[in-house]
Amino acid sequence: MLEVISAFSYAFVTALVLSIAISKFMRRPNVDSIPSVGPGGLLTSYWAAVKFIFYAREMLQEGYTKHKGMAFKIPGLFCWNIFLSGPKLVEELRRAPEDHISARERISDILKPRYTIGHTIIHNPYHIPIILTQLTRNLPAQFPDILDEIQASFDDHLQLNGYEWTSVPAFETIVQVVCRTSNRVFVGLPLCNCINLSSPKLISIRPDWNDLTSGFALSVVKVAITIDFFPNFMAPLVNRLLSNLPKSVQRGMKHLRPIIEERQKCLDEYGSGWEDKPNDMLSWLMDEAQGEERSAESLTKRMLSINLGAIHVCRRYHLSSSVILFTDLLLLLFTGDDIYWFYTCIVLFGCSSSVHQSTTRRSRSHCRGRRLVKSCISEDADSFLKETLRFDGLTFISMLRKAVKDFTFSDGTFVPAGCTVSVASMPIHRDSDIYKNADIFDPFRFSNEEQEGEQAWHQMASTHPGYLPFGHRRSACPGRFFTAIELKTMLAHVVVTYDVKFRDGQRPANVTFGPANSPDMKAKILFRKRVV
Repeated sequence: MLEVISAFSYAFVTALVLSIAISKFMRRPNVDSIPSVGPGGLLTSYWAAVKFIFYAREMLQEGYTKHKGMAFKIPGLFCWNIFLSGPKLVEELRRAPEDHISARERISDILKPRYTIGHTIIHNPYHIPIILTQLTRNLPAQFPDILDEIQASFDDHLQLNGYEWTSVPAFETIVQVVCRTSNRVFVGLPLCNCINLSSPKLISIRPDWNDLTSGFALSVVKVAITIDFFPNFMAPLVNRLLSNLPKSVQRGMKHLRPIIEERQKCLDEYGSGWEDKPNDMLSWLMDEAQGEERSAESLTKRMLSINLGAIHVCRRYHLSSSVILFTDLLLLLFTGDDIYWFYTCIVLFGCSSSVHQSTTRRSRSHCRGRRLVKSCISEDADSFLKETLRFDGLTFISMLRKAVKDFTFSDGTFVPAGCTVSVASMPIHRDSDIYKNADIFDPFRFSNEEQEGEQAWHQMASTHPGYLPFGHRRSACPGRFFTAIELKTMLAHVVVTYDVKFRDGQRPANVTFGPANSPDMKAKILFRKRVV
C-alpha cells in the first residue's frame, strides 16, 4: 500500500511540474525571427535550457560567432533568453527606456525583493545615487580607514602562528574581510568590529553585525533561488517557510536603532552639518531619507540590502561582488605560475624577479612598505586588475534586462514583452577584433600608449561597449569605484605581508553554473607571515 502511495506521489509531482513547464512554454512570446542556439521545440528547448546550465560558455560563443553584431536567443526553462552582441546593440540597450527594457524588473525577478529584502528597496532606490556620488567622492577621505580595517581584519581572521603555514578557506575569509571593511565605511567604528565579551575570540573574528549582514546576504540568495522553482501562487508560502527577513531586521535594529536615534536628535537640533557628524553611509542615507524611510526599521532594511550588494554573490544568477572578485584574483595569483606573480610585483611596486622564489623573498622584502598607498592609485595596477576581469571574467553575460513592453532595435530585432535581454560579454572580451591578442593575458593592455586616446581607459571601474564586467554607463554598478579601491588595497596588503600558496600547488578549477564562472567556494589556501 505504501509503495502504491509513494508511486502515486511521484507521478503527481512529475505531472504537476510538467504541466507548469508546458503552461509557461505555451505562454512564451513568439521570437521566431531571432536566430537560435540549440533546439527550440516544445520538448527539445528544455534540453537546450538544461545544456545551457553546463555549457553556457560554449553556447554563447557559438551564438556570437554565428551572429556577431546581431541578437540571438537561447531557451530558458520558463522564458526565452535573448543575447546581444556588437557595440551598436550594446549602446542601444544602454539607452533603452526603463519603462520598456528594465534593469529593475530583471533584478526583481532574480532577488524576489517582495519576499527577501522588501519591495521599496528596488522601487525606491534612493541609495543608488548616494553610492554613486557620496561614497565615490568620499573615497580619498575614507582610504585610511579602509586600509586600517583591511590590515586588522586579515590579522584577526588568519590567526597566524609565527611563521608557520596556516590553512584557511579562501572564500569565507574574504567574505569576512570585505564585510568588515565595507561596514567600516557604512556604519563605522565600533559596530564594524565590536567585541562580544561572552565570546571574545569568536566575535573578534565575526562581530554580530558582520555575522548578521553576511548571513542575511546568503539567506536572500537561497530564498530567491528556492522561490524561483515554484509557481507564483506558492511564493508567499515558500517565503513564510524559509525567509528570515523579519528576524534579521529586528536583530539589525538592536544594533542600529540607538545609533539612528542619537544621530536623528543631532539632525533635528543642529541640521545636516552638525559638528562631529560621522562621515559614513548611514549618515548619508539619513540625510536623504524621506517620510517612512526615516524610520529605524526602513534604514535597517536599507543597510542590510546595501551589504547584500557589497558582500555576496548569487552564483546561479551571475551577480558578483568584491568578495567573489578578490577570491578569484587571490586564487589566480598563487597558482604557482611565475607570470602572474611577476606581473603583480611589477604593477604594484615597480620591482621584478626572474624566478618565483627570489620574488617571494628578496624583491618583496625590498618592496615592503614602498608605494603601498601609491600602488592603489597606479594606472598599471588598474590595468592589471581590469585585464584580469577581461581575461578571466566571473560572468559570461552582462547588462541584465527584462522587456516590460515590446521593443524593437534599430536593426529590426523585435523583443516581445516578457523576454529577458542581456549582452554576451564573454565573447566580446575575447574578440580579436576588439582586443589585440585577445587570448593572451596582458597586464598593461589598458595603460599602454595605444589606448591613451580613451578617457580613463586604464581604470578598472571605467566602462566601454567592449568592456562590460560592471555594465555600461548610467546602468553600470554604482559601487564599482569602491570595489576597485577595496580590491587594490587588499591585493597590495596581501602581497607585502604574507606568503601564500596552495597545499598541492594547483588552483582548484572554477565552478560554472549557467553564465556564472566563479572560483571554488571550498578552496583552501595556506598563509604565513612573509619570510624576509
